[in-house]
Amino acid sequence: MYVGVTTQVAIAEPAEIAYERAYEEHWSDVFRFALAWTNDWAAAEDLAQEAYVRLWNHRAHLDWERPVLPWLLVTTRRLATDRFRALRRRLLPVSNPATFDTNVQARWLDVCTAMAGLSPLERTALVMTAVEGATYEEAARVLWTSAGALRAAVSRARTKLETA
Repeated sequence: MYVGVTTQVAIAEPAEIAYERAYEEHWSDVFRFALAWTNDWAAAEDLAQEAYVRLWNHRAHLDWERPVLPWLLVTTRRLATDRFRALRRRLLPVSNPATFDTNVQARWLDVCTAMAGLSPLERTALVMTAVEGATYEEAARVLWTSAGALRAAVSRARTKLETA
């Protein structure tokens, strides 16, 4: 026993406990989703971290009885969209390095152009089902829509990409 020593016990708020649980359960899902959107490891980490910062800032206002993963994925998608807009504004014409395969660059630009022609729902539905491997039902729950609407969005996206 120590004389003259006081102890303090920190009691976590329920929202803070729910936040910790959301971090432990969904970090890898949010990171993979961001990686699928950016195709850049560091940018995906930044987006996932920013999504969790926003979750922390909104923790007192969220209904923790509802699943938090949809909120995180929508926030991540919005952050990625903002990032792409900012990058587009800052991009300047860059000369091609001599070692870069121009055929690969042309195909990549074709993919970017084709994906830009998709609506946000079509792009998200396609990434979640084709890249992430989510079922239509899982993706529909995350995006707060029906599985039928999601199937239609994926079908429209594939048709647009095939004709692009």
